[in-house]
Amino acid sequence: MAEDINGYFKAVSQRLARFDRDATVEFCLGLLEDGKVTVAVLYEQILAPALNAITIARADEDRLIWQEHAMTSIVRSVIECARPYVLKERDALGNAGKAGRVILVCPEDEYHELGIRMGADFYTIAGFEALFIGANTPRVNILSAVEQLKPDVVNIGVSNFLHLVALKKIIAALRDDLAPGIAITVSGSAFSRTGMDAAEFGADNILNTFEDIAAFGRNRYETGI
Repeated sequence: MAEDINGYFKAVSQRLARFDRDATVEFCLGLLEDGKVTVAVLYEQILAPALNAITIARADEDRLIWQEHAMTSIVRSVIECARPYVLKERDALGNAGKAGRVILVCPEDEYHELGIRMGADFYTIAGFEALFIGANTPRVNILSAVEQLKPDVVNIGVSNFLHLVALKKIIAALRDDLAPGIAITVSGSAFSRTGMDAAEFGADNILNTFEDIAAFGRNRYETGI
């Protein structure tokens, strides 16, 4: 299985390197259609590593960062086209909507949203009604969304560790003003670099993998907490 995944990873990486959107989408959907991978395996073991493998020297960023953006756009196309398979996996588990409603946002000036976009699909499979809001969301808009949508869970994604100070303020505002009783989860690469746990940010959980989210969802619809 590991050899197969490595082969799929190489095939996707080659297509991304050619900026071939159609071939990348076709290949990835073929893996899902043929049952060779699950959505989680596709996202976590193929697409995310393929993007993380992109290397651009700092001296060349101003000139070549478009390459990363183009490849990210292609991966986003794969994710959007994978929706029927997300719903199929959710329905196979028979838990649609049982875990409650979750909204997924990135704070202001955080533009790396692809991780929580993948996370939205993980939450869906795990039995949540997932509402993806996305990148660069000012605190006042996050609070407004929580007030209007009344989620059971708010997931805040942070990749840039410089935004962790703002994260604490956002969570404090959620706790104090609008959302008593809602669960606040956080995700993103910024947390792996700090060694800090969720409580130090005022959050309930750090959820960075499909298995994290699936376990969180099972706990919610089995216990109601």
